[in-house]
Amino acid sequence: MRSINPTLITAQQSGAADPYIYLNINSTDYSSRLIALEHIEEAYRESATIILANSDRHFNSTDLRGCSFIIGYGYTSGGVNYYCGDSNGWNGNSGSEATSTLWVKSQSMISLEGELVCILYCEGGWAELREFSYITTASPPYFNIEYTADTTIYDIITLLLSEAGFSLNALGTQDDSIIDTFMPTFTANPLEYESPASIIYRLIQMTKCYLRQVESETFEIVYPQSSDSVNETYYSDQAPYFKEYTEKTNLLVPNSIGVFCNRDPSGEWDTADYPLVTGTAQDADSIAACLAGGYGNASGEVWQYFIAPYITLQADADNRAAAILQRYKAETLAGRLVLPFHDCRVELYDRIAIIDTRGQ
Repeated sequence: MRSINPTLITAQQSGAADPYIYLNINSTDYSSRLIALEHIEEAYRESATIILANSDRHFNSTDLRGCSFIIGYGYTSGGVNYYCGDSNGWNGNSGSEATSTLWVKSQSMISLEGELVCILYCEGGWAELREFSYITTASPPYFNIEYTADTTIYDIITLLLSEAGFSLNALGTQDDSIIDTFMPTFTANPLEYESPASIIYRLIQMTKCYLRQVESETFEIVYPQSSDSVNETYYSDQAPYFKEYTEKTNLLVPNSIGVFCNRDPSGEWDTADYPLVTGTAQDADSIAACLAGGYGNASGEVWQYFIAPYITLQADADNRAAAILQRYKAETLAGRLVLPFHDCRVELYDRIAIIDTRGQ
């Protein structure tokens, strides 16, 4: 969860403070020109569409394409503007952590009846990671770099981000015992040039972790666990209030994962020198629900199988199966929350609690 000034927390939860959005692009404050803003943050995509007033035709001669900036969400309290990214410490408190960096991808000039506007279409770090090829080492024209079980997933992701101009925070407590331990055997650019984003996606899928862009041009690893403390709680009858909450739970299908490993270099499976190693992971609650409802086979199991030919150890095979199942389980609960204010602190993968007393 993002760290922000306590006064900003109070202002945004009060329902009485005036919203404020700080927008400084290329060393120019465009906050007063802001007409509309749509900012979408998703697991592997971030974008923003910003509409700015252009009645003086300022943007006709101002090219912002390629410029990086942050959106400073905030509120005005006591005549002071508080927002994410404001480094000033107010009332003896520290400043507020910034949102992740965006880049202006395209710029449009629109002439409407009685109004001139400029529209900026912006993208986040994941989009930038998709826009060029990974060519740090190896020789042209192939650049098909082989990682031969000598570098951890965390270290490879660090290299990928570094080439793209990003950095990766220290792992800290977000260690799933896979990301900084398991050393995968795989090839980058095996048949065609890959983007850092596509390689990172392949790697992160081997773990129980997630990757999110945070303040500045920085990423961090997040390892969600059921034991994690709640980052923020919203209530129906007290501050911080929520207006509407929709919750949907899905039956976990598949509920059983099998991963076949240790393929012989010849391409054959289960040879004398390379016996088949099979990793498995199952969700007992889902299997019981399927069994009770007659879903799946006679045992209530619905299997899905994967191949990881370069894994050789049983422990690594079981870890891969558990990582796949964990991602499926994360998708069994879906929700939609509407707040009467913009919570500047919440980030992707934060844990949210809802206390609803309506109807009691």
